[in-house]
Amino acid sequence: MRTSSRIVAVVLFDEVELLDVAGVLAVLGAAGRQWNFRPFKLLTVATTARVVETRSQIRIEAKSSLADCPAPEIVVVPGGYGARRALSDPAVSGYLRDVAPSVAHFLSVGHGALLLASAGLTTDLDVAVPKESAVALTELSPGARPDVAARYRESGSVLSAGTAAGGIDAALHLVSKLLGKKQAETVATSLGFAWTEGSAASVAIVDGEE
Repeated sequence: MRTSSRIVAVVLFDEVELLDVAGVLAVLGAAGRQWNFRPFKLLTVATTARVVETRSQIRIEAKSSLADCPAPEIVVVPGGYGARRALSDPAVSGYLRDVAPSVAHFLSVGHGALLLASAGLTTDLDVAVPKESAVALTELSPGARPDVAARYRESGSVLSAGTAAGGIDAALHLVSKLLGKKQAETVATSLGFAWTEGSAASVAIVDGEE
């Protein structure tokens, strides 16, 4: 088993959806607790290190700027209204584009997929998005195939979920993929979340196949 932590960069911006962030981080943060080991080193990042306003009127801190963040293996891009606003910030799309060669997994939630699309990272991929983001996704990335029905999808290096609940499923799928199904089930149980890989409630459609 790998003993070093995987660096996870969680990209933040004002008006981010709090549950998109908290759901994924709850899963990744709980992984490995029974081993007294953190398989994921979670880093919150933004254009500058600062306090970020969420859609829920709660502030969360970005500990690092995009420029100062160590090279991540996993990048989480949450959604919310702020993700649409962040489309106009070239620093965000530029960061996603720059780190892509060394990133093993991108995980987007909700409108966060639009930021991946703006960075050119969803071409020819199946992408789970909210219904209201489907048109925008294809405008930003004409080769992307939006899916407004799936809880989450895995296509290439991109795991995408249309909702915060789907984001939890996607994060559990990532834990299962990297640490094993048993660990994912342990995490789900510890969080009181009903999850079984491949169940009707948490089906992952991988590259077009169930």
